[in-house]
Amino acid sequence: MIPSAARPDPLMERLRWPARAGFYRPDYGRSLAEVFPTLLGLLGHAPAERPGLQACLPAGSPRKAKRVLLLCLDAFGFKELQQSRRLQALYADCGTWITSVFPTITSCALSSLYQALPPARHGIPGHVIWKDFPGAVVDMLRMAVPGASASLSDAGFDVNGWKREPGILERSNGLAPGYQLMNRHIVGSGLSTLIYGRTHLVGFIAPLEGFSKAGRILEERDEGWVGLYLDEVDALGHVLTGDAPQMGLAVRHIEDCLVGLAESLPRRVLEDTALVVVADHGQSPIRDTLPLYGEAEEWLSRHTRAVGHSGRVLHVYLRPGQAKAAAAWLREFVGERGQLFTFDQVKALTGPPLDGTAGPLDPAHEAWVRQSLGDLVVLLDDG
Repeated sequence: MIPSAARPDPLMERLRWPARAGFYRPDYGRSLAEVFPTLLGLLGHAPAERPGLQACLPAGSPRKAKRVLLLCLDAFGFKELQQSRRLQALYADCGTWITSVFPTITSCALSSLYQALPPARHGIPGHVIWKDFPGAVVDMLRMAVPGASASLSDAGFDVNGWKREPGILERSNGLAPGYQLMNRHIVGSGLSTLIYGRTHLVGFIAPLEGFSKAGRILEERDEGWVGLYLDEVDALGHVLTGDAPQMGLAVRHIEDCLVGLAESLPRRVLEDTALVVVADHGQSPIRDTLPLYGEAEEWLSRHTRAVGHSGRVLHVYLRPGQAKAAAAWLREFVGERGQLFTFDQVKALTGPPLDGTAGPLDPAHEAWVRQSLGDLVVLLDDG
């Protein structure tokens, strides 16, 4: 049964966030950050003290494999899953829900997925956020300062210097590097320069080409993992809702490609390959955005160092002594379209501290998280 408002999962219900009706807190023991430890466990290379999601998986899910195909569907939430046929059937016997991260945005969530770290440890808590170098807000998907003529990598800056600690794909774990397939226009650029570690990157133009290349790599490898990232659902979700019939067509095309891949694999490969399907988040379209121009833009420029946008999240970086005035102005400006939170009210949502314990962040680590997440954070409601 897919969790729904009509019949919610009790374990999911305990994650409701009292500070905001309709919001759920991440569970970092059952989140995107545990997908790769689970994947490596399937291959017999589980990281020390990281059991992953084994305890959450139903009996029908595989526990051992020689190869793993990791299919990551951007913005494939429960609304989109209900539009599917085969994946919905698989979910009933082999699937489970996990939470995304905070903030629930692609650049933040994919970093957690492929580095097996919560945002408080990989340092990408949003889409357009402040970084002390280059001393501006940075578009994390493109790894560029908005309006700049070149990316940070092209300018000679290594964005991996932002990391608090290495991600799981930067360590060998006793396994040869995997292969990650993605659309050709993002291979080796933007966020892909930060999150994939030692992984081999492969480009494709259309999803069918991506599935075909994934199949060839699986055939050629005696063991290991192959990832395939698709953004079709996300792109469509920016103009249509998750329950639109066109979304069903897109999802079923992906399913057909997956069936075609399975039918093309030799039996010896098929029987030793586990399929892992995961989404970075569900789609949450905002119909009534904040008009940050004109008088609003002028006011913010006088009282803040910068303002960053991450979908339904607004990151506000203050000038000294402006906390009280900025908070009062933003509460009135946002009104019923969302809610304002201080850093102290949301910092715990970005995950446990460096050592993985449930205790408070130490001052140095807290300051490291705050400089990117922001002094004030606005969460917008759906339109």
